[in-house]
Amino acid sequence: MDAVRQQIRQFMEETLLVNFDEEITEDTDLFKAGVIESRDYLSILRFLQQDLKVEMTDEDLFMNVLVSLSGITEFVHQKQGGVRPV
Repeated sequence: MDAVRQQIRQFMEETLLVNFDEEITEDTDLFKAGVIESRDYLSILRFLQQDLKVEMTDEDLFMNVLVSLSGITEFVHQKQGGVRPV
Protein backbone atom coordinates (compact mmCIF):
# COMPACT_ATOMS: atom_id res chain seq x y z
CA MET A 1 0.00 0.00 0.00
CA ASP A 2 1.47 3.35 -0.96
CA ALA A 3 2.08 6.09 1.63
CA VAL A 4 -0.70 8.40 0.38
CA ARG A 5 -3.30 5.63 0.47
CA GLN A 6 -2.12 4.64 3.96
CA GLN A 7 -2.40 8.23 5.26
CA ILE A 8 -5.89 8.67 3.84
CA ARG A 9 -7.03 5.29 5.12
CA GLN A 10 -5.63 6.00 8.59
CA PHE A 11 -7.44 9.37 8.66
CA MET A 12 -10.72 7.76 7.61
CA GLU A 13 -10.39 4.95 10.15
CA GLU A 14 -9.33 7.12 13.09
CA THR A 15 -11.30 10.30 12.45
CA LEU A 16 -14.40 9.13 10.59
CA LEU A 17 -14.45 5.66 12.19
CA VAL A 18 -14.64 3.88 8.83
CA ASN A 19 -13.97 0.16 9.15
CA PHE A 20 -12.61 -1.26 5.92
CA ASP A 21 -13.34 -4.95 5.60
CA GLU A 22 -14.91 -7.39 3.15
CA GLU A 23 -18.15 -5.37 3.01
CA ILE A 24 -16.67 -1.84 3.00
CA THR A 25 -13.71 -2.00 0.64
CA GLU A 26 -11.38 0.65 -0.74
CA ASP A 27 -13.66 0.87 -3.81
CA THR A 28 -16.97 1.20 -1.91
CA ASP A 29 -18.95 4.39 -2.48
CA LEU A 30 -18.96 5.51 1.14
CA PHE A 31 -21.95 7.83 0.66
CA LYS A 32 -24.16 5.15 -0.87
CA ALA A 33 -23.09 2.67 1.80
CA GLY A 34 -24.16 5.18 4.46
CA VAL A 35 -20.69 5.26 5.99
CA ILE A 36 -20.04 8.99 5.56
CA GLU A 37 -22.21 12.08 5.14
CA SER A 38 -21.64 15.66 4.03
CA ARG A 39 -19.82 16.87 7.14
CA ASP A 40 -17.46 13.89 6.86
CA TYR A 41 -16.84 14.84 3.23
CA LEU A 42 -15.83 18.33 4.37
CA SER A 43 -13.44 16.76 6.89
CA ILE A 44 -11.88 14.71 4.09
CA LEU A 45 -11.43 17.81 1.94
CA ARG A 46 -9.87 19.70 4.85
CA PHE A 47 -7.51 16.77 5.54
CA LEU A 48 -6.43 16.63 1.90
CA GLN A 49 -5.78 20.36 1.79
CA GLN A 50 -4.14 20.84 5.19
CA ASP A 51 -2.35 17.57 5.88
CA LEU A 52 -1.52 16.34 2.38
CA LYS A 53 -1.10 19.87 0.95
CA VAL A 54 -3.39 19.17 -2.01
CA GLU A 55 -4.41 22.41 -3.71
CA MET A 56 -7.96 22.28 -5.03
CA THR A 57 -9.73 24.54 -7.46
CA ASP A 58 -13.47 25.11 -7.57
CA GLU A 59 -13.51 22.87 -10.64
CA ASP A 60 -11.84 20.08 -8.66
CA LEU A 61 -14.52 20.32 -6.00
CA PHE A 62 -17.38 20.21 -8.48
CA MET A 63 -15.98 17.73 -10.99
CA ASN A 64 -14.50 15.15 -8.61
CA VAL A 65 -16.89 13.59 -6.16
CA LEU A 66 -14.49 11.81 -3.87
CA VAL A 67 -16.54 8.91 -2.57
CA SER A 68 -14.14 5.97 -2.13
CA LEU A 69 -10.68 5.48 -0.71
CA SER A 70 -9.45 4.41 -4.14
CA GLY A 71 -10.98 7.45 -5.83
CA ILE A 72 -9.59 9.86 -3.25
CA THR A 73 -6.12 8.31 -3.52
CA GLU A 74 -6.18 8.54 -7.33
CA PHE A 75 -7.27 12.19 -7.13
CA VAL A 76 -4.40 13.02 -4.74
CA HIS A 77 -1.88 11.29 -7.01
CA GLN A 78 -3.15 13.31 -9.98
CA LYS A 79 -2.94 16.57 -8.05
CA GLN A 80 0.58 15.73 -6.90
CA GLY A 81 1.83 15.57 -10.46
CA GLY A 82 0.52 12.29 -11.69
CA VAL A 83 3.08 10.27 -9.74
CA ARG A 84 1.50 7.01 -8.71
CA PRO A 85 3.64 4.68 -6.60
CA VAL A 86 3.34 0.96 -7.21
